[in-house]
Amino acid sequence: MTIVLACALLLLTAAVVVLFAMMGELASRTAAAPDAPATVSPLEEYRLGAVVEEWPEPFAALGGDSRGVLLVLSTVCASCAKVAAQLSERGLSGVSGPVGIVISCAEQADGDDFVRRHGLADLPYLVDVRGAWVAGSFSVSQSPTALVFDDSVLSQGHLFTSVADLLREVGLAKDSPAIV
Repeated sequence: MTIVLACALLLLTAAVVVLFAMMGELASRTAAAPDAPATVSPLEEYRLGAVVEEWPEPFAALGGDSRGVLLVLSTVCASCAKVAAQLSERGLSGVSGPVGIVISCAEQADGDDFVRRHGLADLPYLVDVRGAWVAGSFSVSQSPTALVFDDSVLSQGHLFTSVADLLREVGLAKDSPAIV
C-alpha cells in the first residue's frame, strides 16, 4: 500500500512539473501586441553579490574591473531562440563591455546544435549542461536572463526579450551613458 501511494505521489509530482513546463512554454510562445515594447524586468531569484573566483575560459573578460553581462539562454525556450536570433543578426558590435552567453541544455549535443542553428559560434559562449554552472554559481533557473557584473561581483539580474533594450537598461549600449 505504501509503495502504491509513493508511486502515485511521484506520478502526481511529475504531472505537475510537466504542466508548469507546458504553461511556461505556452506563455513564451504567446505573441505580444505588435506595438508592445520589448521588456526588461528585474529577476527575482538570484544570488546578488556572488563573486566568481575563476571564470570559464570564454568569459575571462568578465573577470575584469568593468561592467559586463552574462546572458543565460535555454535550448527549450522560445524567447531564448528569439534572443539568439537578435544576437546572430547584430552580434556584439553595439556593446561597450564584455558579454558572455551561457546555453543551458539537457545534453551537450543540444547546446552545440542551438549554437550552430542560431549562428552563435563566433560569440563568447559556454554550453552549460543541465544549467549546473549557472544554477550552482548564481542560483538562476530562468531564461532568458541577464546577469550584470560590476568588478566581477553580481550586481543585477534581469529577465529580458530584447538585447538592445537590455544593453540600454544596464548601460552597456555604446550609445547610452554608463550606469554607475
